[in-house]
Amino acid sequence: MADILPTLTDDAVMDFIASGYIRLDGVISDAFNRKCTNVPPGPAKEFVGSPDFLREVLLHPTVAGAVRSLLGHNFLVPTGGHHHLFNAPYAGQDWHSDGISGAGYEIKELQCYYYPSAVGIEDGPTIILPGSHCRSVNRDAIAHYGDLLGQLALLVIPGSVVLTRYGIWHKAGPKFTSTPRSMIKFSYHRKSPPKRDWLIESETIPEYVDRPGYTYASGVESYRDLRRRIRTWNWLCGLTEAESMVFDRWRPSYETGVQPVEEITIH
Repeated sequence: MADILPTLTDDAVMDFIASGYIRLDGVISDAFNRKCTNVPPGPAKEFVGSPDFLREVLLHPTVAGAVRSLLGHNFLVPTGGHHHLFNAPYAGQDWHSDGISGAGYEIKELQCYYYPSAVGIEDGPTIILPGSHCRSVNRDAIAHYGDLLGQLALLVIPGSVVLTRYGIWHKAGPKFTSTPRSMIKFSYHRKSPPKRDWLIESETIPEYVDRPGYTYASGVESYRDLRRRIRTWNWLCGLTEAESMVFDRWRPSYETGVQPVEEITIH
Protein backbone atom coordinates (compact mmCIF):
# COMPACT_ATOMS: atom_id res chain seq x y z
CA MET A 1 0.00 0.00 0.00
CA ALA A 2 1.30 3.47 -0.89
CA ASP A 3 2.39 5.42 2.19
CA ILE A 4 0.48 8.69 1.92
CA LEU A 5 0.95 11.23 4.70
CA PRO A 6 -1.73 13.85 5.45
CA THR A 7 -0.88 17.48 4.79
CA LEU A 8 -3.93 19.48 5.93
CA THR A 9 -4.54 20.92 9.39
CA ASP A 10 -7.82 21.48 11.24
CA ASP A 11 -7.84 25.04 9.93
CA ALA A 12 -7.22 24.00 6.32
CA VAL A 13 -9.98 21.39 6.46
CA MET A 14 -12.39 24.02 7.80
CA ASP A 15 -11.38 26.32 4.92
CA PHE A 16 -12.17 23.58 2.42
CA ILE A 17 -15.52 22.84 4.03
CA ALA A 18 -16.52 26.48 3.54
CA SER A 19 -15.03 27.21 0.10
CA GLY A 20 -15.24 23.81 -1.60
CA TYR A 21 -11.80 23.97 -3.18
CA ILE A 22 -8.05 23.79 -2.58
CA ARG A 23 -5.52 24.99 -5.13
CA LEU A 24 -2.01 23.53 -5.27
CA ASP A 25 0.05 25.80 -7.50
CA GLY A 26 2.84 24.39 -9.66
CA VAL A 27 3.27 21.12 -7.76
CA ILE A 28 3.69 18.83 -10.81
CA SER A 29 7.10 18.82 -12.49
CA ASP A 30 7.75 20.65 -15.75
CA ALA A 31 9.09 17.42 -17.25
CA PHE A 32 5.77 15.64 -16.72
CA ASN A 33 3.74 18.67 -17.76
CA ARG A 34 5.46 18.48 -21.15
CA LYS A 35 4.41 14.82 -21.51
CA CYS A 36 0.78 15.95 -21.55
CA THR A 37 1.21 17.97 -24.73
CA ASN A 38 0.17 15.18 -27.09
CA VAL A 39 -2.71 13.75 -25.05
CA PRO A 40 -5.83 13.86 -27.27
CA PRO A 41 -9.02 15.53 -26.02
CA GLY A 42 -11.82 13.46 -24.55
CA PRO A 43 -11.75 10.35 -22.33
CA ALA A 44 -8.22 9.82 -21.01
CA LYS A 45 -8.47 6.43 -19.30
CA GLU A 46 -5.21 5.11 -20.74
CA PHE A 47 -3.19 8.21 -19.84
CA VAL A 48 -4.68 8.86 -16.39
CA GLY A 49 -4.47 5.14 -15.62
CA SER A 50 -0.80 4.91 -16.60
CA PRO A 51 1.97 4.26 -14.04
CA ASP A 52 3.57 7.62 -14.89
CA PHE A 53 0.40 9.59 -14.20
CA LEU A 54 -0.16 7.61 -11.02
CA ARG A 55 3.34 8.40 -9.75
CA GLU A 56 3.69 11.99 -10.95
CA VAL A 57 0.17 13.30 -10.32
CA LEU A 58 -2.29 11.05 -8.53
CA LEU A 59 0.11 9.99 -5.77
CA HIS A 60 2.22 13.14 -5.73
CA PRO A 61 2.85 13.72 -1.99
CA THR A 62 1.26 17.18 -1.98
CA VAL A 63 -1.79 16.16 -4.01
CA ALA A 64 -2.37 12.79 -2.35
CA GLY A 65 -1.64 14.25 1.10
CA ALA A 66 -4.51 16.69 0.72
CA VAL A 67 -6.74 13.91 -0.63
CA ARG A 68 -5.91 11.61 2.29
CA SER A 69 -6.69 14.44 4.71
CA LEU A 70 -10.21 14.78 3.28
CA LEU A 71 -11.07 11.20 2.22
CA GLY A 72 -9.16 9.09 4.75
CA HIS A 73 -6.03 7.00 4.44
CA ASN A 74 -7.43 4.26 2.18
CA PHE A 75 -9.00 6.43 -0.52
CA LEU A 76 -9.84 5.19 -4.00
CA VAL A 77 -7.46 6.42 -6.72
CA PRO A 78 -8.87 7.23 -10.17
CA THR A 79 -8.00 4.97 -13.08
CA GLY A 80 -9.43 7.27 -15.74
CA GLY A 81 -10.26 10.86 -16.45
CA HIS A 82 -11.16 13.36 -19.14
CA HIS A 83 -8.94 15.76 -21.05
CA HIS A 84 -10.66 19.10 -21.63
CA LEU A 85 -8.59 20.58 -24.44
CA PHE A 86 -9.61 23.76 -26.23
CA ASN A 87 -7.55 25.21 -29.06
CA ALA A 88 -9.60 27.74 -31.00
CA PRO A 89 -11.38 30.75 -29.47
CA TYR A 90 -14.87 29.95 -28.21
CA ALA A 91 -17.68 31.47 -26.16
CA GLY A 92 -17.23 29.32 -23.05
CA GLN A 93 -19.63 27.12 -21.13
CA ASP A 94 -22.77 27.67 -19.09
CA TRP A 95 -22.75 27.37 -15.30
CA HIS A 96 -23.32 23.79 -14.20
CA SER A 97 -22.63 21.27 -11.48
CA ASP A 98 -21.68 17.73 -12.40
CA GLY A 99 -23.64 14.55 -11.91
CA ILE A 100 -25.78 14.08 -8.81
CA SER A 101 -24.44 16.92 -6.73
CA GLY A 102 -25.54 18.92 -3.71
CA ALA A 103 -27.21 15.85 -2.21
CA GLY A 104 -25.59 15.90 1.24
CA TYR A 105 -22.95 17.27 3.57
CA GLU A 106 -20.65 14.24 3.51
CA ILE A 107 -17.35 14.44 1.61
CA LYS A 108 -17.14 11.23 -0.38
CA GLU A 109 -15.64 12.44 -3.67
CA LEU A 110 -13.11 15.04 -4.75
CA GLN A 111 -13.22 16.25 -8.34
CA CYS A 112 -9.80 17.50 -9.42
CA TYR A 113 -8.46 19.67 -12.22
CA TYR A 114 -4.84 19.30 -13.38
CA TYR A 115 -3.39 22.03 -15.61
CA PRO A 116 -0.21 20.97 -17.46
CA SER A 117 0.23 24.49 -18.88
CA ALA A 118 -0.46 28.03 -17.69
CA VAL A 119 -3.98 29.42 -18.05
CA GLY A 120 -4.56 33.17 -18.21
CA ILE A 121 -7.80 35.11 -18.25
CA GLU A 122 -7.79 35.19 -22.07
CA ASP A 123 -7.32 31.40 -22.33
CA GLY A 124 -10.81 30.38 -21.18
CA PRO A 125 -10.01 29.48 -17.54
CA THR A 126 -12.16 27.29 -15.38
CA ILE A 127 -14.43 29.54 -13.33
CA ILE A 128 -15.83 28.28 -10.02
CA LEU A 129 -18.24 29.73 -7.49
CA PRO A 130 -16.69 29.14 -4.05
CA GLY A 131 -19.20 27.98 -1.47
CA SER A 132 -21.71 26.72 -4.02
CA HIS A 133 -20.93 23.02 -3.55
CA CYS A 134 -23.75 22.24 -1.08
CA ARG A 135 -26.52 23.94 -3.03
CA SER A 136 -28.79 21.31 -4.52
CA VAL A 137 -30.08 22.94 -7.69
CA ASN A 138 -31.69 22.13 -11.00
CA ARG A 139 -28.78 22.30 -13.44
CA ASP A 140 -30.96 23.97 -16.06
CA ALA A 141 -31.90 26.68 -13.57
CA ILE A 142 -28.34 28.06 -13.32
CA ALA A 143 -27.26 27.65 -16.96
CA HIS A 144 -28.52 31.10 -17.98
CA TYR A 145 -26.55 33.02 -15.34
CA GLY A 146 -23.77 35.31 -16.54
CA ASP A 147 -21.08 36.63 -14.23
CA LEU A 148 -21.84 35.92 -10.57
CA LEU A 149 -20.72 37.95 -7.59
CA GLY A 150 -17.91 36.02 -5.92
CA GLN A 151 -16.95 33.83 -8.90
CA LEU A 152 -13.29 32.89 -9.19
CA ALA A 153 -11.35 32.36 -12.42
CA LEU A 154 -8.65 29.73 -11.89
CA LEU A 155 -5.63 31.50 -13.35
CA VAL A 156 -2.84 28.99 -12.87
CA ILE A 157 0.80 28.30 -13.56
CA PRO A 158 1.92 25.01 -15.20
CA GLY A 159 1.61 21.93 -13.02
CA SER A 160 -1.20 23.25 -10.83
CA VAL A 161 -3.87 20.97 -9.37
CA VAL A 162 -7.17 22.18 -7.94
CA LEU A 163 -9.16 19.88 -5.65
CA THR A 164 -12.87 20.65 -5.48
CA ARG A 165 -15.87 19.39 -3.60
CA TYR A 166 -17.96 17.42 -6.06
CA GLY A 167 -20.94 19.60 -6.91
CA ILE A 168 -19.23 22.99 -6.95
CA TRP A 169 -20.69 25.27 -9.64
CA HIS A 170 -18.22 25.77 -12.47
CA LYS A 171 -17.81 26.51 -16.16
CA ALA A 172 -15.14 27.23 -18.75
CA GLY A 173 -14.76 30.94 -19.36
CA PRO A 174 -14.66 32.57 -22.81
CA LYS A 175 -11.46 31.89 -24.76
CA PHE A 176 -9.93 34.61 -26.93
CA THR A 177 -6.67 32.96 -28.00
CA SER A 178 -5.60 30.06 -30.18
CA THR A 179 -3.16 28.84 -27.52
CA PRO A 180 -4.13 25.33 -26.34
CA ARG A 181 -5.90 25.38 -22.99
CA SER A 182 -5.51 21.99 -21.31
CA MET A 183 -7.19 20.62 -18.19
CA ILE A 184 -7.31 16.97 -17.16
CA LYS A 185 -10.19 16.12 -14.81
CA PHE A 186 -10.36 13.09 -12.49
CA SER A 187 -11.98 12.13 -9.19
CA TYR A 188 -10.90 10.42 -5.97
CA HIS A 189 -13.45 8.60 -3.80
CA ARG A 190 -13.77 7.72 -0.12
CA LYS A 191 -13.60 4.12 1.02
CA SER A 192 -13.06 4.40 4.78
CA PRO A 193 -15.53 5.67 7.40
CA PRO A 194 -14.84 9.29 8.31
CA LYS A 195 -12.50 10.20 11.13
CA ARG A 196 -10.10 13.05 11.91
CA ASP A 197 -7.38 11.72 9.64
CA TRP A 198 -5.33 14.87 9.02
CA LEU A 199 -2.63 16.80 10.91
CA ILE A 200 -3.89 17.53 14.42
CA GLU A 201 -2.34 19.34 17.37
CA SER A 202 -4.67 17.92 20.00
CA GLU A 203 -6.87 14.83 20.25
CA THR A 204 -9.66 17.10 21.49
CA ILE A 205 -11.96 17.85 18.57
CA PRO A 206 -12.41 21.62 18.23
CA GLU A 207 -15.72 23.19 17.29
CA TYR A 208 -16.05 24.30 13.70
CA VAL A 209 -14.93 27.93 13.31
CA ASP A 210 -17.05 29.56 10.64
CA ARG A 211 -15.62 31.49 7.73
CA PRO A 212 -17.13 34.71 6.39
CA GLY A 213 -20.28 34.24 4.36
CA TYR A 214 -20.27 34.76 0.61
CA THR A 215 -21.59 38.05 -0.72
CA TYR A 216 -24.01 36.33 -3.10
CA ALA A 217 -25.78 34.55 -0.21
CA SER A 218 -28.64 36.12 1.72
CA GLY A 219 -28.85 36.00 5.50
CA VAL A 220 -31.02 32.88 5.39
CA GLU A 221 -28.70 31.13 2.94
CA SER A 222 -25.65 32.11 5.00
CA TYR A 223 -27.31 30.49 8.02
CA ARG A 224 -27.98 27.36 6.00
CA ASP A 225 -24.34 27.37 4.83
CA LEU A 226 -23.16 27.55 8.43
CA ARG A 227 -25.34 24.62 9.46
CA ARG A 228 -24.08 22.58 6.50
CA ARG A 229 -20.47 23.40 7.36
CA ILE A 230 -20.92 22.37 10.99
CA ARG A 231 -22.51 19.09 9.91
CA THR A 232 -19.71 18.41 7.42
CA TRP A 233 -17.03 19.12 10.03
CA ASN A 234 -18.70 16.89 12.61
CA TRP A 235 -19.15 14.12 10.05
CA LEU A 236 -15.52 14.32 8.92
CA CYS A 237 -14.41 14.08 12.55
CA GLY A 238 -16.36 10.84 12.92
CA LEU A 239 -18.90 12.14 15.42
CA THR A 240 -22.14 10.26 15.93
CA GLU A 241 -25.44 12.04 15.37
CA ALA A 242 -25.90 12.49 19.13
CA GLU A 243 -22.36 13.86 19.51
CA SER A 244 -22.89 16.13 16.53
CA MET A 245 -25.93 17.67 18.19
CA VAL A 246 -23.76 18.83 21.08
CA PHE A 247 -21.32 20.46 18.65
CA ASP A 248 -24.02 22.19 16.58
CA ARG A 249 -24.41 25.44 18.51
CA TRP A 250 -26.98 26.77 16.03
CA ARG A 251 -29.37 23.81 16.21
CA PRO A 252 -32.82 25.10 17.19
CA SER A 253 -34.24 23.69 20.42
CA TYR A 254 -37.06 21.95 18.56
CA GLU A 255 -34.48 19.81 16.68
CA THR A 256 -32.72 18.44 19.75
CA GLY A 257 -35.07 15.60 20.70
CA VAL A 258 -33.22 12.30 20.88
CA GLN A 259 -35.51 9.92 22.78
CA PRO A 260 -36.56 6.83 20.77
CA VAL A 261 -40.31 6.42 20.59
CA GLU A 262 -40.12 2.84 21.89
CA GLU A 263 -38.71 4.16 25.18
CA ILE A 264 -41.70 6.40 25.82
CA THR A 265 -44.42 5.33 28.25
CA ILE A 266 -47.64 7.35 28.38
CA HIS A 267 -49.29 7.42 31.80
